[in-house]
Amino acid sequence: MSRKIFTAVLVVVITLISAAAALAKSPLANDVAGAVYTMTNSDTNNEVVFFDRDSKGILTNARSISTQGTGSGGGLDQLASQGAVVLSEDHRWLLVVNAGSNEVSVFRVLPQGLDLVDKVDSGGLLPVSLTVFHDLVYVLNAGTSPNITGFYLSHAGQLLPLEDSTRSLGDGGFSQVKFSPAGTWLVVTDRANNQILVFGVGLDGLPALSPVSSASSGAGPFGVIFDERGHLLVVEVGSNAISSYNILASGALETISPSVGNGQNASCWIAGNRRGDVYSANTGSHNISAYGLAAGNGQVSLVDETAGFGNTPIDMTITVDGRFLYALDPANGGIDTFQIKPGGGLIGLGLADGGLAIFAQGIAAR
Repeated sequence: MSRKIFTAVLVVVITLISAAAALAKSPLANDVAGAVYTMTNSDTNNEVVFFDRDSKGILTNARSISTQGTGSGGGLDQLASQGAVVLSEDHRWLLVVNAGSNEVSVFRVLPQGLDLVDKVDSGGLLPVSLTVFHDLVYVLNAGTSPNITGFYLSHAGQLLPLEDSTRSLGDGGFSQVKFSPAGTWLVVTDRANNQILVFGVGLDGLPALSPVSSASSGAGPFGVIFDERGHLLVVEVGSNAISSYNILASGALETISPSVGNGQNASCWIAGNRRGDVYSANTGSHNISAYGLAAGNGQVSLVDETAGFGNTPIDMTITVDGRFLYALDPANGGIDTFQIKPGGGLIGLGLADGGLAIFAQGIAAR
C-alpha cells in the first residue's frame, strides 16, 4: 500500500471514529423517546423541570426553564388539583399554571427542550388546573370567586381569551377541569361539597351558562379521567376510592361503579391508559393502587391495593403508548418511575431526581 493510500485510509478511519464518538454523545444514541414535565410552583420564580425519557422509561438529564410567573409555594399539594401541567393533544404545546401570579404560560415543545411563547392572565385568581381540546383551553381558577375561563390556542401558541366564556362556580373546593374526549362536556370536581359539575359545550366552544350538578358517589371527588368510550372516572379523597359514570344527554351523571375502595389513604390523583389500566395515587399511605377497567362498559375493579410505592406520590401521568407511569414525588425531590406490566401491575424503575421542593405540582409526559 502506498503512503498516499495509507494516509487516506487513516483519515477515513479517524473520521469514522470521531463520528461514532459524536453519535454516542447525541440524543439519538441516548435513545430519547420522549420527555416528562413538572413544575416547581415556586413563589419567587416558577419553573418547568423536564427530563429526557428513553424507550425503557428511564428519565435523565433534568433541566429547567422559567415560566416568567410565580407559583404558590407553601407545603405539599398547595394547589389541591390535578392538571396543573398539560400537553396539547398534538404535543406541540405545554401549558402551565402560575398560581401565584394568576397566569398561564405556554411553551413550544422542542425535540431537546422548551421555548416560552406566551403568558396570559388566567381570568381569575389561583389557577390550578387546565384542560385542552383541539384549539380550546379552559382554566380552573380556584381562588376567590372561583370560575372556569376559556381561551383559543393559536397555531403560534398564543392564548387568546374566548369572549363570554367565564362561568362562575359558586362556593366550593374545586380540584380539576376536564374536557370529555369529544369536547362536548366540561367536568369540574368540587371536593368540598361532594359534587361533580358538568357543563355542556357548544359548537362555539362556550359552556352552558350553568352546570348540571350531580352528587359524587363517594366523598371528596378530586381528579378525573375519561376512558376511550367517554365514561367518566373520578377518584375520591374522602372515600379513598374510584367511581365511574355515564354522562347522560342532560348532563346528569349515571353511576356505573360506585366507590370502589382501595383501603389506602389520601387517594387524590388518577391516571389511566387505553388498555384499561387505571391508578390512584394514595399520598397518605405512600403508594399507588391499580385498578382494571372493563372493556366497553366503564366498570371498575380493584387489581392491587399497593401496586407501587413512593414517599409522597401525587399527580401522575402515563405515556401515550401506555407502557410507563410517572408520579410526582415532591418529598423525594423528583419523579417515581414505573413500567406497566400486562394486567396492570407496576415495576418500579427508581426515582428521577429533579431537585424539586415540597410544593412542586403537576406532571405531563410525551
